[in-house]
Amino acid sequence: MTVFYTNEKVNIFLNHLTQKQADLAVLVLASQGIKAEAEENNGFFDLHMDEEKTADACTILETYYDENTKQGSDIGQTPLPRLKKITPLLMAAVISIIHIGCVYTGFHSRAVIMFGSSGLYILQGEYYRIFTALLLHADMEHLAGNIAGILIFGSPVCTLTGNLKGLLLLAGAGSAGNLINALMYRTARLSIGASTAVMGGAGILTVLQIKRKASLKGLKPAVFLPLAAGAALVGMLSGGENTDVSAHIFGFISGIGIGFFCDPTT
Repeated sequence: MTVFYTNEKVNIFLNHLTQKQADLAVLVLASQGIKAEAEENNGFFDLHMDEEKTADACTILETYYDENTKQGSDIGQTPLPRLKKITPLLMAAVISIIHIGCVYTGFHSRAVIMFGSSGLYILQGEYYRIFTALLLHADMEHLAGNIAGILIFGSPVCTLTGNLKGLLLLAGAGSAGNLINALMYRTARLSIGASTAVMGGAGILTVLQIKRKASLKGLKPAVFLPLAAGAALVGMLSGGENTDVSAHIFGFISGIGIGFFCDPTT
C-alpha cells in the first residue's frame, strides 16, 4: 500500500490498483462512513480521499485486510469471502423433508402436538420440544418464509463462524429463544417454526457487526447502530396472523447473547 501526500487536500490516494481492488477499498471505506473515489490512470486506478480522513482510512483498510486474510495489508491479496451455503441448504432440505413427510403421512397435526414448543409441557420436563419445534411448520408458506430466512441469515453466520459452528449457533439461539418463551408464557399454547433460529441468526450477526465496529472505532454510540437496525428488522419480520412475536424477540435476544461469546473465523 502506497500513500501519497500532496499539498492538495483531496489528492491523497492509493495508487496502481486494479478495478476490483479499488472497488473493494471504496466499499470497505464507505461502510465506515469515509468517502473515497477511484480514478482510472493508464489502465489502473488511483484512490482519492479527503486528506483529513487518510489516517482513519489507512487504519480501517489495514484492519480489514488483517481480519479477512490473516496475511497483512496487501490490497492485492484480499479476496472477498464466499458465502458458505452448504449448511443453510442442508437445514432447508431437512425442514422441507420433515414438513412434506408429515403432511403426506397425515402425521402433521399430531407432530405439532407432540413436538411443538409449549411452556406447559416443556416445564414438565419435555425439553426436547425447544429444538423439535424448530423443525415443524404450519404450511408451505410458513416453510418457504423460514427457508428464505435461513438462507439470508444462516449463510453469513456460517461464513463468519464456519459451517458446523454456524449450525450449532443457529440451533442454540433458536432453542434458547423457545426456552425463554416457555419460561415467560407457562401455558399450553403451541409454537412451531425455524423463525426463532432465524431471528437468532440476526442477533448473532448484529453482535459480530458491533464487535467489528468497536475494534475499529472504540465503544462510541455509533457502534451500536447495528443493534437498532437488527431490532427494527425483527419488528418488520414479526408481523402476520398467528406469528409468535415473543418467540422472535427471544430468539433475537438469545442470538445477541450467544454472539458475544463467538468470534469470526474468517
